[in-house]
Amino acid sequence: MEGYRDTRHNEDCSANGEGVLNAEQLAYFAAELRRRRQELVGVATMVKNDLKETPIGAPDIYDVASTQTEINIELEGLKRHRGQIAMIDRALARINDGTYGYCEMTGEPIGVKRLAIHPTATLCVEAQELLERAQRSSRCAQQPAPWC
Repeated sequence: MEGYRDTRHNEDCSANGEGVLNAEQLAYFAAELRRRRQELVGVATMVKNDLKETPIGAPDIYDVASTQTEINIELEGLKRHRGQIAMIDRALARINDGTYGYCEMTGEPIGVKRLAIHPTATLCVEAQELLERAQRSSRCAQQPAPWC
């Protein structure tokens, strides 16, 4: 995690860095989340402006189809950005209300290492694995596949 200084040695965190976040770590993650949000908003704004300038009509039917495909790809990207921004907003709200860094399923600390990789994480590794296994089982029950 670039720019992050390891402070796991303090009394608020366990020896392996998977404990409760201290104030310095929370400030780092808040700043990182705000930076990522600003970056996503900037990209989304550029894409919206590009879409406004995209000529819709063209004399050639193949050009029209190509343009529509490009627009659909850009719109999917915008949808993905909106989802990421919403996740960041929820993470920032959790920082403000004191629940950031705690698993929504178990209430246990998520861990600095996991948050460094995925700062919007809401589940600890164990809970995430449990959820993914349940989702796989549900999909296999609905549509049996050879690997289920």
